[in-house]
Amino acid sequence: MIHSSRVACFFVLATLAGCADEAAYTYPETPTVEADRATVIGQILDTTGAPVVGATVVVRASGEHATVDSGGTFVLDVPANTTLTLAATAPNMAPTLLQQFMVSPGTGVLVEIPMVTSDHFQRLVAMGGTPSGGVLVVALKSLSGSGSAAGATVELTPNLGRVMYAPTSAGMADPDPSMAAVVPGDDQYAWALGVQPHVSIMQLALRGVPQVEPPYAVDDMTLPGTFTVEAGALTLVTLFTK
Repeated sequence: MIHSSRVACFFVLATLAGCADEAAYTYPETPTVEADRATVIGQILDTTGAPVVGATVVVRASGEHATVDSGGTFVLDVPANTTLTLAATAPNMAPTLLQQFMVSPGTGVLVEIPMVTSDHFQRLVAMGGTPSGGVLVVALKSLSGSGSAAGATVELTPNLGRVMYAPTSAGMADPDPSMAAVVPGDDQYAWALGVQPHVSIMQLALRGVPQVEPPYAVDDMTLPGTFTVEAGALTLVTLFTK
């Protein structure tokens, strides 16, 4: 976690004028205070874990943007205490959205944004059985760093899509329709395919392991319990376990 601090010192000068019964005071104007800011440091990677060179990331609504370096890394100065959505784009890749998180003033957060090719995205859409359906990748993270979501299931409420699970492998594997739960591994996640786009009341929950209740928080990042999905974009949602 990145910490920074700002110290603002305000001096009020009192000027006495006259030598008898009256004193005149000059008060400074109220200084303009800049909006609180925070830092997001991230990596944009493909399904094999390789950096997506040439990708750009934009903060929706406020417009801050950055281009990744040769290692796929970017740094963004963002508004603090504001619900943010990051949109990552790159040539021949489907857009990825990391939505609805916050960073506290003067602090920072590390994020990882996966991307798939446009052709790969269409194959995932086809697996969901809904031509206009959205695609979610649900990352499962432990707050303690030692927890495991193995054996857990992911529930989408309302049930407007199909949740499937992926075998453990390097990078991000495609879902296997025959799997019924999350499997052991370092990078645990699930897929939700064919999700109805633009429904803002959907919520994801884990079943079978202790889950941190909404709002999900790690360091200074907060994810509300509801989200929306856009057709044509990979949406990233993180669920945190204890």
